Amino acid sequence: MKSSFTYQRATTPAEAVALLAEKGAGAKIWAGGTDMTLHWQQEKTKPTACIDIRDLKELDYIRIEGDAIRIGALTSLATLERSADQHHVLASLSEITKLMATPQTRTLATVGGNLCNASPAADLSPAFVALGARAKIFGKDGSRDVAMFDFFQGVNKTALNGAEILEEVTIPLPSDGEIHVSYRRIDRTVVDIALVNGSAAVSVGSDGVISKVGFGLGAVAPIILDASDASAELEGTALADVSIDKLAAVAATAAKHAKPISDIRASAGYRQDMVEIMLRRALEDTIKNHGGTI
Repeated sequence: MKSSFTYQRATTPAEAVALLAEKGAGAKIWAGGTDMTLHWQQEKTKPTACIDIRDLKELDYIRIEGDAIRIGALTSLATLERSADQHHVLASLSEITKLMATPQTRTLATVGGNLCNASPAADLSPAFVALGARAKIFGKDGSRDVAMFDFFQGVNKTALNGAEILEEVTIPLPSDGEIHVSYRRIDRTVVDIALVNGSAAVSVGSDGVISKVGFGLGAVAPIILDASDASAELEGTALADVSIDKLAAVAATAAKHAKPISDIRASAGYRQDMVEIMLRRALEDTIKNHGGTI
């Protein structure tokens, strides 16, 4: 039998946090509700209280401020999808968003809700990890921020501690040169969750040298993996010196971090093989977007 729960609507972030503290461990935040509704219907969660934060319009925005892109937690996936003309990184995120669910769902679902659901197979999460994004978290003691890689703590588990909400995702932009990100995934149909997915982000300075590389590996572990040791293999390399063989070697190093499982959707061996191929292709995409020839 599905659980019953109380319903309250918060009007400020502080009120939302206060209600979470008051209602205790069974309290759940309602943003777009697309994941929470499904979990409730399938009895994966049994909330005792539902705190609706849809009125917090101060958390619904996309801004480019100096050296960062800031995305409010209540920004809908549809809004992110329409942001492509604001920055080429947002254009890449827009393309990822188009792969997610249906247009109707994207109108309701929020960026923050998608991240807080903490699915290892989520589409946006690998890109945010690869981009070195940070999560801004609000609680009774104010705001704190954590690396997106550290935000994911396990399947459907995040760094949110009890009475806290996600406020914002910040994507740092390089002070010199540009950053490009690419996302690859394998699925059965457009609306399926990914069997395996991954992102690569590459920054190239004005001197034509790769200054930073980031990875995000999804659906191959309980959390999104970052494979930072593989990044070091490409950083410091001149764009003109990058070869297919070099990218393949870097992708192979990154893929070694994968710890996939076998389930009804795909075998562990298949996922292991595919993540390496996808990361290589994602790296190729980013190098080409920087103007490299490989």
